[in-house]
Amino acid sequence: MTEIERDAGFATTLAKGLEVLRAFRPDRPSMSNVEIAAQTGINRATVARLSYTLVKLGYLKQEKSKFRLSWGALMLVNPLLVNAKILQIARPSMQKLAQDLGGTVSIGVIDHVNFVYLETSRVNENVWTSHDLGTIGPLLPAAIGQALCAQLPEDEFAQKLAEMKRFTPEFWPKYIDEFMAGVESVKSRGFSVMRGTWIPGTESTAVPLLRDKNGECFAMSCRVPIFRLSGNQIEEEVAPRLKSLAANVRSQLAFVMP
Repeated sequence: MTEIERDAGFATTLAKGLEVLRAFRPDRPSMSNVEIAAQTGINRATVARLSYTLVKLGYLKQEKSKFRLSWGALMLVNPLLVNAKILQIARPSMQKLAQDLGGTVSIGVIDHVNFVYLETSRVNENVWTSHDLGTIGPLLPAAIGQALCAQLPEDEFAQKLAEMKRFTPEFWPKYIDEFMAGVESVKSRGFSVMRGTWIPGTESTAVPLLRDKNGECFAMSCRVPIFRLSGNQIEEEVAPRLKSLAANVRSQLAFVMP
């Protein structure tokens, strides 16, 4: 029995319902109960009751034997996005940097052992798969994961490492050394760089953005196809420009926030 399961105040049914909602991703927008059960580890009978309830509440929509997120699910995050001044401030500069470099520029936050993109700007080309709002990825093999975790206090960082080792064992031995080096790079140079480690054919850099009063960490990343880069451009040009963008966003945010 896990620590959470031993918590008398923990609402297991609610947690399972949320896990069903979280199971839907851009690469699996529509799933059957059997597929949801496989993704969540929740037994099929329970998934059937949860999906039925979520349809009735307007969070899922059923199409024959498949389910997909309904627009009602968007209402859960709308209050967050409406008040996210950081995204409104950053958006124009992110778009300009993406266009200048021919890459993608994203803002993300920590979600357990993953990151979640809150905003992405990119060139208007189908060069490779681009990440959009709500896209989730593992912290360990991603530059933005390094920039996010570098902002955590020592005790929280140690806890996050323990969580990643436990819940993403498939990534731990392969990426932990590069992850730790990236975190140290963020602390010493203000950015980290990854060259095709997670997404082949691209180079990425990431910088910390801020940690808000609620303890949420925000970071920015920029990913560029290798064929658009020359020499050490990712470190000598892209990373400094991303650092400057982040500093500008922080400055503007300090000016508009009470």
